[in-house]
Amino acid sequence: MEQKIAVLTLTKGSYELGKKIKHHLNDTSVDLYGLEKNIENESESYKEQQFKLGFKELFETYDALICIMATGIVVRHLAPLIQDKRYDPAVVVMDEKGQFAISLLSGHIGGGNELTEKLAQVMNAQAVITTATDVQNVTAIDVMAKKINGWYDDFKKTTKHINYLLATHKKVGLYDEDNRVTDLRGLEKITQLTSEVTNSFEAVIVVSTKQFDKLPSNCYQVVPKEFILGMGAKRDTPLSTISEEFKVFSQMHQIHERSIKQIVSIDLKKNEKGIIEFSQELEVPFDTYTKEELEPSSLKYPQSEFVKSIVGIGNVAVSSADYATGGNVLTERYGHNGVTFALGKE
Repeated sequence: MEQKIAVLTLTKGSYELGKKIKHHLNDTSVDLYGLEKNIENESESYKEQQFKLGFKELFETYDALICIMATGIVVRHLAPLIQDKRYDPAVVVMDEKGQFAISLLSGHIGGGNELTEKLAQVMNAQAVITTATDVQNVTAIDVMAKKINGWYDDFKKTTKHINYLLATHKKVGLYDEDNRVTDLRGLEKITQLTSEVTNSFEAVIVVSTKQFDKLPSNCYQVVPKEFILGMGAKRDTPLSTISEEFKVFSQMHQIHERSIKQIVSIDLKKNEKGIIEFSQELEVPFDTYTKEELEPSSLKYPQSEFVKSIVGIGNVAVSSADYATGGNVLTERYGHNGVTFALGKE
């Protein structure tokens, strides 16, 4: 997915540089903004023609901001807006002559460091990156997770701990049975998770979609979100029931509950409170399809006349998983307590 980038300017000189940046970053979605007296198009004006209001609006709507101005100005406007490194946009600062590109905010998760390097390359500028892992030329667990669409528990504490170990060149292992991780700087790959092996490391990163019964205390699992969960539920089924049934389903198929990247169902369920809350609990999108879209998929699988009388097709969970994955359904339909699941993978 393309990053939505806003280039913010204050002077005529910075606006002209912004035009060049927009031209050079031609493979991304870039919008240019400036003060009314400097801009060439009305759409480039800040909200109500006020930089402070415009900055806030752009911070909340774009994936990344390139600010061509003094770093102090940016810091003062950022201060009341910063919330969480997982969700804040990347912020890169550049001087008006285009000599330096500074990664200021969300260097890892937000892609600020990557954007800084790219900006420096296309504008022949000096990239200024100060995150410890980058300075020490090692990987970072949050960057790793972003690249493989991974989830891990206790994000802030774990990120701080693992990245400190990496940045200080402590011994960190990587268990990655499917070889998803490509940046191995600072890591030592292992093929076993026995205590004898893991005890020789300060920490071990375990990359897997599996639900392990118990991992050694110095192991930290990064779970790639790669499965699509087709589901159905009787009207007003509570979140507690859905969550409990999903635990059983996950254990049956030995998958970590956080390995789901999307929940899908029929559009008649788009306002079903329990499913919506379940998707929020897993922090994944919930998408629905019409009966007409799902019908060809539904005919491949066992039919329920009762379900057909309610929604118009003979199954929901498995047909949704089938449609969303182009036919790559991995499990049979699971049904209990008014909840149905089927797992698929694109």
